[in-house]
Amino acid sequence: MALGLLHQVGHNSKWNVESFEIDGCGDGLILSPLHQAMATVEKLPAETRAASIFDPQFYLPNSRKTKLLSYPFFPEQVDGGFQTSTFVTHVSDVAQSCIDFQVEQGFRKVVVPTRYINQMYPSYFKQQNQFTVDAFMEQAGSRPLCLSVALTAPMIQDPEWREQVLNWITSFPQVDEVYIMYEHERSTKQVADAGFLADCMTFCSDIMNTGLAVTLGYTNTEGLLYALAGDLTITMGAFENTRIFSVDKFLESEGERRGPKARIYLPGLFNWVQFEDAKRIRSDAPDVWRQVYEPTEWAEEALGREVEPTFNQSPLYRHYFRNMQNHINELRPLKARERRKLLLSKISAAMGAYRELNYRGIGLEKHGQGGHLVEWQNALSSV
Repeated sequence: MALGLLHQVGHNSKWNVESFEIDGCGDGLILSPLHQAMATVEKLPAETRAASIFDPQFYLPNSRKTKLLSYPFFPEQVDGGFQTSTFVTHVSDVAQSCIDFQVEQGFRKVVVPTRYINQMYPSYFKQQNQFTVDAFMEQAGSRPLCLSVALTAPMIQDPEWREQVLNWITSFPQVDEVYIMYEHERSTKQVADAGFLADCMTFCSDIMNTGLAVTLGYTNTEGLLYALAGDLTITMGAFENTRIFSVDKFLESEGERRGPKARIYLPGLFNWVQFEDAKRIRSDAPDVWRQVYEPTEWAEEALGREVEPTFNQSPLYRHYFRNMQNHINELRPLKARERRKLLLSKISAAMGAYRELNYRGIGLEKHGQGGHLVEWQNALSSV
């Protein structure tokens, strides 16, 4: 295994597919039934599906989102609508149908779906087993499986709960990979919580020490820090709801939300900055710009436009995917100690760039600022 990078596919999946197939960014895709109808997934090239996994997304089994309902095995499609009390009578058929779909489509691994439960109930693992896990294990036979697990930040930060999760996922002999996503509630786009980041690194390391592969879904740039845990796989997504895990998108209509301002990823800051602020850095502090910006054909095209790009256009995301692949390429051949040294050096340089921007009076809006970096520095120094 090597340090890996997958596209967390969401809305406008064409951008991710093109980035993978044409630009050579990422090792594959994590496909999303919420955003890709069944027919869309089936039309993907066989080679692309073979490098990818399909996340059944049973997180909220009674979701009425249209594309989810295009899959006959989605729980809300069964017997006139999902009911916890009656689903147990259908779960074996659901499991077989979902497994058959993933096998027929040639995905690299069959993923076992999970239900999102946000409390550390004593019956948490029993509920998960009854919901899908036991049926999938039975229907899959000896086939290697990827177990998906949706957790909250407190679950990862509680040592006893982490141990219970570890014991649970290692109790299934068919499971050789774990697909984890975490809900980390915060007021910032970047994770700025050294304690959580350190605990998550420890958790990932503990899992991999059992011999299981780990894929961490819905990661923003903090995913790079987890390279210290070992050769796991992190993700990159276009829109924010593919870089921060939340079940909100299963309930709310994304079309009702006001579109955000366009942002560009600046690798030398480890952050997304509003496009208008980035242009100000380029014009008012060109030396800092050269330090924090890594050009790509897509970003250069966007910066050369008379009219600024909008958040729902592809160039700035294709730019981000290329920069993330570059990050991974730097880290991949290194040992853990060397990865730590490289990341700490780059974080220190990013903090220096932020100080220089502040000294020159170039203010950035809340989410473009560098407050997360000291937390990242502390997390890397504590594990």
